[in-house]
Amino acid sequence: MSDQHWTQRVHVAALALCAVFLPWSTAFLSMAQMLLVVNWIASGVLLGTVRERWRAAFTRPPVLVFLAFLGLHVVGLLWTTDLKWGGDLVRILLPVLSFGAVLGGSDRLSRPAFRTILLLGAWSVVACALFGALFSQARADDYRGLSLFISHIRLVLLLCLAIAVFVWKGWHGPWWERLARGLAILWCLYFINRLGSVQGFAIVGMLGLVLLWRTVDGARRWVRWSVRAALLVAPIVAASWVVREVRSRTIPPPQDMRFMPRFTVNGEPYIHEVNKVQQQNGHHLWTYLAWGELRNNWLKRSKRSMDSQDDRGHVLWATVVRYMSGKGLTKDSVGVWALTDEDIRRIEQGVPDHLEGKRSMLQERFDEVVFEWQHYLDEGATNGHSMTMRLEYWRTGWTIAKANWPIGVGTGDTQVAFNEAYEHMGTDLAREWWHRAHNEYLTLWISFGLFGLAFALFTWWWPAYALGAWSDPLFVAWAVIFGISCLTDDTVETQAGATFFALYYALLVFAAPRPLSGEEAR
Repeated sequence: MSDQHWTQRVHVAALALCAVFLPWSTAFLSMAQMLLVVNWIASGVLLGTVRERWRAAFTRPPVLVFLAFLGLHVVGLLWTTDLKWGGDLVRILLPVLSFGAVLGGSDRLSRPAFRTILLLGAWSVVACALFGALFSQARADDYRGLSLFISHIRLVLLLCLAIAVFVWKGWHGPWWERLARGLAILWCLYFINRLGSVQGFAIVGMLGLVLLWRTVDGARRWVRWSVRAALLVAPIVAASWVVREVRSRTIPPPQDMRFMPRFTVNGEPYIHEVNKVQQQNGHHLWTYLAWGELRNNWLKRSKRSMDSQDDRGHVLWATVVRYMSGKGLTKDSVGVWALTDEDIRRIEQGVPDHLEGKRSMLQERFDEVVFEWQHYLDEGATNGHSMTMRLEYWRTGWTIAKANWPIGVGTGDTQVAFNEAYEHMGTDLAREWWHRAHNEYLTLWISFGLFGLAFALFTWWWPAYALGAWSDPLFVAWAVIFGISCLTDDTVETQAGATFFALYYALLVFAAPRPLSGEEAR
């Protein structure tokens, strides 16, 4: 076998290993990247094509523009004070250079090789999720613990991409292969639900809308216009459903105190804080509350003081109030004795709702987000709640961005700027939660200013446009997944996130055979 054939096989194998190891191991992922780069350089020497490869990698405008995203972070070190953090971020983004230069400086892959890399990556994600489901020791409510090797947020992105790959592959081939892909899609959807990822299902829904939009391209005009009109209405319908569900969980309390009992059956005055909106299953937490009876009778049912912590680390009285409210019980002696022994045990374990485990994780996560929002409205509390903490991150980040809009604070000073802003604004966040923006677009604005944000978005959009990738449904699917992920997370600031961005962008833009419709992919 010739040197060219050997080096091409190693090239494809290294890319496949990168896709396979992404959800499993950052160490093996790094070694696979090194193999890819070393093979690219060595093959250039063996074949005498070093000059051509370097010219293709570092003089072609689309490749240079893509690499400029990394260059922007390098230039941003010039006006940063925290060079350690800035240097670490540049190191994390090195996959942009390795995948961009190697795939941009190599011939496009054959269709079989390209298909094999994508399918191996997709099946690897399915296996990773299955491994987590079988061997995770996480509690029922600990959705993060189901992802053993990678952030659950990144795992959701990879599961969404796996669904797109299986759909893109189509329903051709042997029956057992089609059955396997169909079961894999169902498994991905199931595990996204197990992870309680509202964002994951939002991405899947958006992918479905995009797929249907493109599917009717060749249909008759009236069919095309009818379907696309319905698709434009679909987000409005979805938003209306979310609003209705939120409203159903935020029933206004009675404002006329004359119709609310003032005393318990034992004569203790009830507390009715009707101005607070927190609810559990449609029942208000801070009405029908008699602290004296509640505490005294709780000690007759449990050996734990209400001022201690439950098994999940929350103060026990808060879990008691939530659990009893969710069951529609008054928080007094009558309510305490209406609890079963199983109820007492679950409260001590930290279960805040008697329905926990009887609904899908997605529904429970949705209810928890609504509760966090209500808690935020009542108390301004954010600590430990992912949704409300993000509101605080975005509010603080917007303040920083406006104050540094021309050129930003530099690559490494994002956390420094946030720490100073938290101090200045007097945030209620505990210092352990003083994190950055959790929004990639806002982070880029803070780091490099409004012009830097615009340039970064250009480095993402233009190479794909120049090379025709926007006509590839699989690239569009990946772009939807990546673009939505950047709304709620600093996606490229971890090795897994940066590799997800750089590997699949370079693979779909620089290495994919063109043209690549779903039919040709088979």
